[in-house]
Amino acid sequence: HLTMTFSASFQPICNLAPSLTSSSTSVTWINMFKVPSLSDPAFAGAVAAKLYPASMLPTLGEAYFRTQNEMECPRGAAVGFFAQIATIIISIPMISIAKRTAGVNSLLEIDWLHFIEAFMFWSSIHAQCMSFRQSVRAMEKHEPLPKSTLEYSPMAIKVLLLYCSAFVVGFGHYCANPSSWHKVELFGGLGNKKTLLPGEVSFLTWIFHWSMIVDFFVLLRCIWRWGDADCTNNCKWKVYAQLHVPACIINGVVVMNHLHRDRIVALKALHPVLVFISSVFTLLGSYAIVKEKGWNVNDNKRKVRWSSFLVTAKREGHVKSRDWDMKYTLESITVGA
Repeated sequence: HLTMTFSASFQPICNLAPSLTSSSTSVTWINMFKVPSLSDPAFAGAVAAKLYPASMLPTLGEAYFRTQNEMECPRGAAVGFFAQIATIIISIPMISIAKRTAGVNSLLEIDWLHFIEAFMFWSSIHAQCMSFRQSVRAMEKHEPLPKSTLEYSPMAIKVLLLYCSAFVVGFGHYCANPSSWHKVELFGGLGNKKTLLPGEVSFLTWIFHWSMIVDFFVLLRCIWRWGDADCTNNCKWKVYAQLHVPACIINGVVVMNHLHRDRIVALKALHPVLVFISSVFTLLGSYAIVKEKGWNVNDNKRKVRWSSFLVTAKREGHVKSRDWDMKYTLESITVGA
């Protein structure tokens, strides 16, 4: 309506000076005042193409802060965060190849590929949740911290094994029918009562989606607890947890669009916007944490400030908190199911 009004108001000027305001010129001026529609797939694609790469820069900045001693982040949680970045990087060629070779509009149309992506995202979030949860429980019980809190290798090995299992599953599904690999059902349709529609999510894939959401909220609770006086005594961890609100909304957007077989274009446009906002918010939160502990980019001779970690780590006795709590993993998957 605004575009028509704008065109009608300038019509007399176009009639008086046709040489200066041709039809193409007037259309160009009119298009400047058009508001793009959220239901336009081209607009959603343009937003995703710009904001997804832009969100990687603050994400890498947060990954850098997670490795700094001043942040006092459990090493296993840092490994999980790096695994999350690796999953994003791996998903990009997966989606591109699926769209070019199989002619699909969404990765959801190839359920076993979607399952692998969901499983890898779940593995990265679960590793972060596991590391924070084990660290908080050790602090609460005044026990020595597990190795995954102080070292990278324990959690890195476990995440690598999970990722290798995902690649084995993917390779097996591809070899089942190389000529029509995009039509192969996930584990032969195990757990599905009927044939899936294009873009419909299978039961096994939904399990890891919901389990990941459970882990995410448990992770936020542990991050909040990690800032208490008996843990790191850094209140900025609570601010960091609050800045994950856009990430919480992202979970709702993803689930809602999956329930509608990835057909809601407005949610496709909203997702990259929320991802970018979330990456900026969490970067600012991680910066606030390290700044609270005296981090300085120009100080190359920083002393290790993990006082609470070092004191706990020097205590004698057996480490009762294991690096991986299989009982919690089964509980998380069961709730997801």
